[in-house]
Amino acid sequence: MPPMNTLDQTRTRVLVVGAGPVGLLAALRLREQGIAVRVVDQQSEQRSHTFPVVLHSLSLRLLNDLGLAAPLFWRGRPVTRLAVYTEFERRAVLDLPKASGVAPGLLTLPQDVVRQTLIHALRQRDVDIEWNLRLAVLQQDEGGVWGRLVQHDPLGTMAGGVLRQEVSAFEADFVIGADGYDSTVREALGIELVEHGPLQTFAFFDAPTHRAGTEAQLALSEDFGSSVYPVQGGVSRFSFQVSKGLHRGPDAQALRELVAARLPWYGEAPERCDWSGVAEFRHALVTRFGRGRVWLAGEAAHLTGPLGVQSLNVGLDEASELALRMGDRVRHPSREPFGIEYDLRRQRQWRELLGLDERATISGRSPSWARRHLPRLMSCLPASESDLDDLLQQLRLTPSSGHPQLAPES
Repeated sequence: MPPMNTLDQTRTRVLVVGAGPVGLLAALRLREQGIAVRVVDQQSEQRSHTFPVVLHSLSLRLLNDLGLAAPLFWRGRPVTRLAVYTEFERRAVLDLPKASGVAPGLLTLPQDVVRQTLIHALRQRDVDIEWNLRLAVLQQDEGGVWGRLVQHDPLGTMAGGVLRQEVSAFEADFVIGADGYDSTVREALGIELVEHGPLQTFAFFDAPTHRAGTEAQLALSEDFGSSVYPVQGGVSRFSFQVSKGLHRGPDAQALRELVAARLPWYGEAPERCDWSGVAEFRHALVTRFGRGRVWLAGEAAHLTGPLGVQSLNVGLDEASELALRMGDRVRHPSREPFGIEYDLRRQRQWRELLGLDERATISGRSPSWARRHLPRLMSCLPASESDLDDLLQQLRLTPSSGHPQLAPES
């Protein structure tokens, strides 16, 4: 590894770029193995509105392994069933996969609660997040990774008419890029994020409802997808795929109009809307998940729509596995690199989730509506791997055979 003697230099075993839930879980998994880790994020610690998220049973199992699932349930809402509608008819009610030893089904809660819980756990293990720190240079060889980080002055202090920036050097055995759609790690690696399908626009509403319960609803048509997930406090999160522009702003009246048009069976017109917003989503997948000693996780590597919340949840699984793999290599440097096998499995997994490759096959028992909507179902069901197979079997679809387990051997 070439020296960088001109700058103050920090050495760590693993550098994690990105302090969202995916990067934070990777760092915590590394610390649980006794591996020195450094976490940097180019944003400031203060965030804007925090969105409700759905934690799959797989994520709850990972968080339970780290001793964090129980406190999250104080702020979350369990969801045990998913009702599936197509062409305005209730087609199936699925029992959502259970996280053994934790709770039945899924959990909805504000994303910031997940993030702050992970940050607190890292601080207890003497890891502080370094905010406003951007990756500027990244290089690697067989021996390690090195590069430069740029510290932004959050107050915009000017020196001689120039915005002051401090540059530092780093060295690491490995790097995990969990820095989202505009990933600087992915850019530094020269890896392409390939889009699949058109850009999709979704409108979101958080509204008090009387029928929040523990059942989520997924509605699919030929043109649009919608979902409703209960969150804590008698509030539900409504998500509607919409055309490029709404006829009106995303307010309470727009919510009532969308419920009447898309969810006519819902039986309740929300009186008010606590929060609303519009965002664009795309389906995309990297040409490879990394190379050498630098690997991507979460939305740095893949994007999908919001209905199944798969990018976050599978990203947490990727973060956990990468941390375990890297920890093993740090302890046993002579072990064979894990990259080729890891990349092949994750590519296969995401091509199936995005509907690019077959995950399930149709049989004579499969209902006709499931046949029509099968490619879209893959990215809208809140599950992956064996949990997804469980839901497919409940829909009388046959999961494709030969799916290896994604967790590494201990």
